[in-house]
Amino acid sequence: MTARRDRVDDSGRAYAGSQLQIQIWVNRRPDELSQHVLQALPSLPSSGADIRWVSPMESERFVEYQDRAFLRAIGLEHLGRQLSGFWPGGGPVWDALAALEFKKYPGVKGVILVEAKSHPAEVYGSGCQASPRSRNKIEAALSETKRWLGVSQDADWTGPLYQSANRLAHLYFFCEVARVPAWLVNVYFLKDPHSPTSQQEWQPAILQVKAELGLTGMAIPHGAELFLQARERSELIGGNG
Repeated sequence: MTARRDRVDDSGRAYAGSQLQIQIWVNRRPDELSQHVLQALPSLPSSGADIRWVSPMESERFVEYQDRAFLRAIGLEHLGRQLSGFWPGGGPVWDALAALEFKKYPGVKGVILVEAKSHPAEVYGSGCQASPRSRNKIEAALSETKRWLGVSQDADWTGPLYQSANRLAHLYFFCEVARVPAWLVNVYFLKDPHSPTSQQEWQPAILQVKAELGLTGMAIPHGAELFLQARERSELIGGNG
């Protein structure tokens, strides 16, 4: 787990960008965030899901989780061995996580996985940097995910859009390997003071990302896009009294 120390103050509050914005929404507007998520994922309301945000929490210095720590945070630590078999250590660091419980299905647990961005360039990265042994496991998982989605195996999922690809792979892991109810929400912030982007600017950028991933015209099972208005950092600080 990580708090990205070079980007946060002594309390773990981010200074800017999508990291700050998701902290604000999870800690100052959790009910509103949940409503937006429910609207973006129409299959969730019909299942009577209760959403409980578990990361990044102010009470835990806004830590972001990965690997077994993220499974523990959502109450699914028993999946640790399965996840290790599917994906090597050093997996995705999740921008936000919510644990799900279902009124219609007592005892069943699920998860909402959140990836948040404030501007299009943030979607791209340096690609997969894993060791050869880990990369073999990663490429096998990505190949399974491509088959699940109906994506050509020729699509480059280990290059600049590797971060998007590995999030899709973890959605596949929960839905198809672990058979756990899971949803992936890509949050795009609008008019972030640090890097202002409008919804009109986001739309073609998102289409380009989908094209590069081989996802043009495809619907991601249990996936959604959510546009949220960026807030001022003072809201996070002021809410702490």
